[in-house]
Amino acid sequence: MSVSGASSASWVASSSQKSGYSLSHGASAGAGLSSGLSRLSVGGGGGFGLSSGGFALGAGAGLGAGLGGASLSLGGGGGSFGLSLGGGLGGGYGGGYGGAGLGGSAAFSLGRSLTAGGLSSTLNVGAPRVVPQLLSRASEKQTLAGLNERFYSYVEKVKQLQFENQTLQTQLNLLTGGTSVTSSDTSGPVNFELQITDLRNTVETLTLENVRYEIELDNIRGAAEELKTKFELELGVKYQLETDIAAMKRDIESATELRTTLEQRFTAALDDLEFVKKTHEEELSVLQSKLGTSADTSVSLIEVDAVRSFDLTTALSKLRAEYEKSVQQHKEDAETYFRTKIEEINSETAKTSEVVAAVKTEITSTKKELQTLNTELQSLISVNYTLESNLSEVVARSSVGVAEFQAQITSYEAAIESAKVELHKIIINYQELLDIKQALDVEISTYKKLLEGEDLKFPDVGVLTGGTFTYSSDSGFQKKETIELLG
Repeated sequence: MSVSGASSASWVASSSQKSGYSLSHGASAGAGLSSGLSRLSVGGGGGFGLSSGGFALGAGAGLGAGLGGASLSLGGGGGSFGLSLGGGLGGGYGGGYGGAGLGGSAAFSLGRSLTAGGLSSTLNVGAPRVVPQLLSRASEKQTLAGLNERFYSYVEKVKQLQFENQTLQTQLNLLTGGTSVTSSDTSGPVNFELQITDLRNTVETLTLENVRYEIELDNIRGAAEELKTKFELELGVKYQLETDIAAMKRDIESATELRTTLEQRFTAALDDLEFVKKTHEEELSVLQSKLGTSADTSVSLIEVDAVRSFDLTTALSKLRAEYEKSVQQHKEDAETYFRTKIEEINSETAKTSEVVAAVKTEITSTKKELQTLNTELQSLISVNYTLESNLSEVVARSSVGVAEFQAQITSYEAAIESAKVELHKIIINYQELLDIKQALDVEISTYKKLLEGEDLKFPDVGVLTGGTFTYSSDSGFQKKETIELLG
């Protein structure tokens, strides 16, 4: 009895580049089993590869077997696996003795379908077998060319991302005052968590500085309000003093007018007194002249009327004395009145002068204090304006810095999440590859047991190009089977 079977499996997955991470891997394996003229050839290869930062290693596994004296290969296997982290690409190929390593082997699928139920299922040859078409060398070369182009594009993208990373690192150094987080190994993964922590600390520092500036600005505003209140109070005092000074000036003007009026009345009274004196003196002289002429002309008349003329002189003297006494009394009363009024006016003027001098002194001191307060107010206004300008600049810079840091944090977090997702996919794919490898090991072990258990002979070798071929065993059992190739 002779049995020929082949199986193949192919699994290719790719993930496009995203945020500096890419994944490209494939695995294929094949197995062929043949026996002719007691000649058996089995070949295999295996390995594992990992690439990081542009450095790539390849891994693959393959199993093949030659058939007959011409060593014609009916089965072939090949495999490739690559893991790219940061833009790298890994690839590997393996092939068995007498077999060809293909990126996607159809022999594995066929062999697995033929041997899925064990040896008994392989002898169930009633129906025609449908064999998928194997990949050609041109397709394999085209696939390798595409992988090389992708690898080149990944390398270029890695260089571009490294340049952008250096630019962002420089900007971060400038924003954080020259302090930055650098990794000990530039080719290793970037510690985004530490960078995010530093950026958050920078944002907190800027926030604290902003709060401190706001507190200082509030204190300056409070001092400015106090100075403004004091300034308004001093303005009220100044207005009240000016009102009092104006009232005192009006009182001084009234007292001056009264003094002028009294002086005019006193002068008029003196003039009247002088006029009355002159009038009385003239009348007295006239009377005396009349009395003297009468005595000279008629002595007898004087003698006769001596008693009566004496009485007239006495009366005139008495009248004159009373009039002079009355005039003197009026004069003394007027002088006393005017002197009293003048003393009162002088005392009021002295008091008013003292008050005016005190008010002038207070006004001078108030003006000086007002000038000092104005100077302090102007300086505080300028300081307030400067602090507000500095606060606006700090707020603008902190807003821009916070926005940039937040954008960087968001991008780093997105990169971390993407890296976690890609790593999860890589782990899953690696686990699937391990499962495939274990399945291949089991099938290889099964084929070895089958080869060791029976001596299979093929009287004739058929080529899997479509058609019918015959196989037989030592017991004389013969069977024809038709195999159709797809495509």
